[in-house]
Amino acid sequence: MPPPIIPAHLPPQRLLLVDDDPLLLDTLRELLGTEGFLVTCADSGEAAEAILRQAQPPFELVLTDMVMPGKSGMDVLRSALELNPSCTVLVLSGFGTLREATEAMDQGAYGMVNKPLQLESFRQTLRRIVERTNLVVERDALKAKVRDLTQRLEAMETLQGRMEMLAQVMTPEPAEVSRKDLKELHDLAALHLRGQLTDEEFEAAKKSLLSKWLT
Repeated sequence: MPPPIIPAHLPPQRLLLVDDDPLLLDTLRELLGTEGFLVTCADSGEAAEAILRQAQPPFELVLTDMVMPGKSGMDVLRSALELNPSCTVLVLSGFGTLREATEAMDQGAYGMVNKPLQLESFRQTLRRIVERTNLVVERDALKAKVRDLTQRLEAMETLQGRMEMLAQVMTPEPAEVSRKDLKELHDLAALHLRGQLTDEEFEAAKKSLLSKWLT
Protein backbone atom coordinates (compact mmCIF):
# COMPACT_ATOMS: atom_id res chain seq x y z
CA MET A 1 0.00 0.00 0.00
CA PRO A 2 1.48 3.40 -0.97
CA PRO A 3 2.31 5.85 1.82
CA PRO A 4 -0.27 8.56 2.62
CA ILE A 5 -0.01 11.84 0.77
CA ILE A 6 0.64 13.68 4.05
CA PRO A 7 3.03 11.63 6.24
CA ALA A 8 1.88 10.82 9.77
CA HIS A 9 4.66 12.92 11.34
CA LEU A 10 3.36 16.10 9.64
CA PRO A 11 0.25 18.04 10.72
CA PRO A 12 -2.84 17.32 8.57
CA GLN A 13 -3.98 19.88 6.02
CA ARG A 14 -7.51 21.24 6.46
CA LEU A 15 -9.72 20.30 3.51
CA LEU A 16 -13.31 21.24 2.70
CA LEU A 17 -15.12 18.65 0.56
CA VAL A 18 -18.28 19.83 -1.20
CA ASP A 19 -20.69 17.51 -3.08
CA ASP A 20 -24.44 16.95 -3.13
CA ASP A 21 -24.00 13.17 -3.64
CA PRO A 22 -24.05 11.68 -0.09
CA LEU A 23 -22.43 8.39 -1.17
CA LEU A 24 -19.53 10.10 -2.95
CA LEU A 25 -19.18 12.57 -0.09
CA ASP A 26 -18.84 9.76 2.46
CA THR A 27 -16.47 7.73 0.24
CA LEU A 28 -14.15 10.67 -0.42
CA ARG A 29 -14.22 11.74 3.21
CA GLU A 30 -12.93 8.33 4.29
CA LEU A 31 -10.34 8.18 1.49
CA LEU A 32 -8.99 11.68 2.14
CA GLY A 33 -8.85 11.02 5.87
CA THR A 34 -6.51 8.05 5.31
CA GLU A 35 -4.31 10.30 3.15
CA GLY A 36 -3.64 12.65 6.07
CA PHE A 37 -6.23 15.37 5.46
CA LEU A 38 -8.50 16.82 8.13
CA VAL A 39 -11.77 16.71 6.20
CA THR A 40 -14.89 18.85 6.67
CA CYS A 41 -17.89 18.02 4.47
CA ALA A 42 -20.62 20.20 2.97
CA ASP A 43 -23.54 18.83 0.95
CA SER A 44 -24.34 22.09 -0.87
CA GLY A 45 -22.75 25.28 -2.10
CA GLU A 46 -24.68 27.29 0.50
CA ALA A 47 -23.40 25.08 3.35
CA ALA A 48 -19.86 25.32 1.96
CA GLU A 49 -19.93 29.13 1.88
CA ALA A 50 -21.18 29.26 5.48
CA ILE A 51 -18.39 26.91 6.62
CA LEU A 52 -15.77 28.92 4.71
CA ARG A 53 -16.87 32.17 6.36
CA GLN A 54 -16.58 30.66 9.84
CA ALA A 55 -13.35 28.69 9.35
CA GLN A 56 -10.48 29.78 11.59
CA PRO A 57 -7.84 29.11 10.46
CA PRO A 58 -9.01 28.98 6.83
CA PHE A 59 -8.91 25.81 4.75
CA GLU A 60 -5.74 25.08 2.77
CA LEU A 61 -7.66 23.03 0.19
CA VAL A 62 -11.23 22.96 -1.18
CA LEU A 63 -12.58 20.14 -3.37
CA THR A 64 -15.95 21.04 -4.81
CA ASP A 65 -18.40 19.50 -7.24
CA MET A 66 -19.14 21.77 -10.18
CA VAL A 67 -22.87 21.17 -10.69
CA MET A 68 -25.10 21.34 -7.60
CA PRO A 69 -28.61 22.67 -6.91
CA GLY A 70 -28.47 26.31 -5.82
CA LYS A 71 -24.90 27.56 -5.39
CA SER A 72 -22.56 25.94 -7.90
CA GLY A 73 -18.94 24.91 -7.65
CA MET A 74 -17.98 28.20 -9.30
CA ASP A 75 -19.71 30.07 -6.47
CA VAL A 76 -17.78 28.01 -3.92
CA LEU A 77 -14.54 28.64 -5.83
CA ARG A 78 -15.02 32.41 -5.80
CA SER A 79 -15.98 32.47 -2.11
CA ALA A 80 -13.02 30.30 -1.08
CA LEU A 81 -10.48 32.49 -2.89
CA GLU A 82 -12.09 35.72 -1.72
CA LEU A 83 -11.83 34.62 1.91
CA ASN A 84 -8.37 33.07 1.55
CA PRO A 85 -6.38 33.90 -1.62
CA SER A 86 -3.78 31.26 -0.67
CA CYS A 87 -6.40 28.49 -0.74
CA THR A 88 -6.11 25.82 -3.44
CA VAL A 89 -9.41 24.84 -5.10
CA LEU A 90 -9.88 21.67 -7.15
CA VAL A 91 -13.14 21.30 -9.08
CA LEU A 92 -14.80 17.88 -9.56
CA SER A 93 -17.21 17.41 -12.47
CA GLY A 94 -19.20 14.56 -13.96
CA PHE A 95 -19.79 16.66 -17.07
CA GLY A 96 -16.39 18.29 -17.41
CA THR A 97 -15.67 20.08 -20.66
CA LEU A 98 -12.68 22.05 -21.83
CA ARG A 99 -14.73 25.24 -21.64
CA GLU A 100 -15.71 24.58 -18.01
CA ALA A 101 -12.15 23.66 -17.05
CA THR A 102 -10.81 26.82 -18.70
CA GLU A 103 -13.43 28.98 -16.98
CA ALA A 104 -12.69 27.44 -13.59
CA MET A 105 -8.94 27.98 -13.97
CA ASP A 106 -9.51 31.54 -15.19
CA GLN A 107 -11.37 32.11 -11.90
CA GLY A 108 -8.40 30.75 -9.92
CA ALA A 109 -9.00 26.99 -9.65
CA TYR A 110 -5.97 24.69 -9.57
CA GLY A 111 -7.69 22.44 -12.10
CA MET A 112 -10.61 20.12 -12.79
CA VAL A 113 -10.94 16.37 -12.21
CA ASN A 114 -13.60 14.39 -14.04
CA LYS A 115 -15.91 11.96 -12.26
CA PRO A 116 -15.90 9.02 -11.88
CA LEU A 117 -12.48 9.50 -10.33
CA GLN A 118 -9.44 7.54 -11.47
CA LEU A 119 -7.98 6.87 -8.04
CA GLU A 120 -4.24 6.88 -8.79
CA SER A 121 -4.49 9.94 -11.03
CA PHE A 122 -6.55 11.69 -8.35
CA ARG A 123 -3.94 10.87 -5.70
CA GLN A 124 -1.15 12.22 -7.89
CA THR A 125 -3.08 15.45 -8.37
CA LEU A 126 -3.50 15.76 -4.60
CA ARG A 127 0.23 15.17 -4.10
CA ARG A 128 1.05 18.04 -6.45
CA ILE A 129 -1.45 20.24 -4.62
CA VAL A 130 0.12 19.45 -1.24
CA GLU A 131 3.59 20.28 -2.60
CA ARG A 132 2.22 23.57 -3.95
CA THR A 133 0.55 24.36 -0.63
CA ASN A 134 3.79 23.71 1.26
CA LEU A 135 5.65 26.07 -1.09
CA VAL A 136 3.01 28.77 -0.53
CA VAL A 137 3.38 28.37 3.26
CA GLU A 138 7.18 28.61 3.00
CA ARG A 139 6.87 31.67 0.73
CA ASP A 140 4.51 33.44 3.15
CA ALA A 141 6.79 32.64 6.10
CA LEU A 142 9.80 34.02 4.20
CA LYS A 143 7.88 37.18 3.31
CA ALA A 144 6.98 37.66 6.98
CA LYS A 145 10.65 37.28 8.00
CA VAL A 146 11.77 39.80 5.37
CA ARG A 147 9.07 42.23 6.49
CA ASP A 148 10.14 41.87 10.13
CA LEU A 149 13.83 42.36 9.32
CA THR A 150 13.01 45.42 7.20
CA GLN A 151 11.01 46.98 10.03
CA ARG A 152 13.81 46.29 12.53
CA LEU A 153 16.39 47.80 10.18
CA GLU A 154 14.25 50.89 9.65
CA ALA A 155 13.81 51.23 13.41
CA MET A 156 17.57 50.95 13.93
CA GLU A 157 18.29 53.55 11.25
CA THR A 158 15.70 55.88 12.76
CA LEU A 159 17.20 55.52 16.24
CA GLN A 160 20.72 56.08 14.96
CA GLY A 161 19.54 59.19 13.11
CA ARG A 162 17.94 60.55 16.27
CA MET A 163 21.09 59.83 18.29
CA GLU A 164 23.20 61.72 15.76
CA MET A 165 20.82 64.68 15.93
CA LEU A 166 20.94 64.56 19.75
CA ALA A 167 24.71 64.52 19.66
CA GLN A 168 24.77 67.57 17.40
CA VAL A 169 22.38 69.49 19.67
CA MET A 170 24.17 68.67 22.90
CA THR A 171 27.71 69.17 21.58
CA PRO A 172 28.79 72.85 21.49
CA GLU A 173 31.19 72.24 18.61
CA PRO A 174 30.20 69.19 16.53
CA ALA A 175 33.57 69.18 14.82
CA GLU A 176 35.10 68.09 18.10
CA VAL A 177 33.11 64.83 18.07
CA SER A 178 35.27 62.17 16.46
CA ARG A 179 34.13 59.41 14.14
CA LYS A 180 35.12 56.95 16.87
CA ASP A 181 32.69 58.61 19.30
CA LEU A 182 29.82 58.44 16.78
CA LYS A 183 30.60 54.79 16.06
CA GLU A 184 30.43 54.04 19.78
CA LEU A 185 27.02 55.70 19.88
CA HIS A 186 25.82 53.68 16.87
CA ASP A 187 27.12 50.47 18.47
CA LEU A 188 25.24 51.25 21.68
CA ALA A 189 22.01 51.80 19.75
CA ALA A 190 22.48 48.52 17.87
CA LEU A 191 23.13 46.55 21.06
CA HIS A 192 20.04 48.09 22.65
CA LEU A 193 17.82 47.18 19.69
CA ARG A 194 19.07 43.59 19.73
CA GLY A 195 18.21 43.32 23.42
CA GLN A 196 21.84 42.98 24.52
CA LEU A 197 21.56 46.14 26.63
CA THR A 198 18.70 46.87 29.00
CA ASP A 199 17.04 50.29 28.91
CA GLU A 200 18.92 51.25 32.09
CA GLU A 201 22.28 50.09 30.75
CA PHE A 202 21.71 51.90 27.46
CA GLU A 203 20.74 55.17 29.14
CA ALA A 204 23.73 54.98 31.48
CA ALA A 205 26.18 54.31 28.64
CA LYS A 206 24.63 57.05 26.50
CA LYS A 207 24.89 59.60 29.31
CA SER A 208 28.50 58.61 29.93
CA LEU A 209 29.36 59.10 26.27
CA LEU A 210 27.53 62.41 25.98
CA SER A 211 29.16 63.72 29.13
CA LYS A 212 32.55 62.99 27.61
CA TRP A 213 31.64 65.16 24.61
CA LEU A 214 30.58 68.03 26.85
CA THR A 215 33.77 68.10 28.89
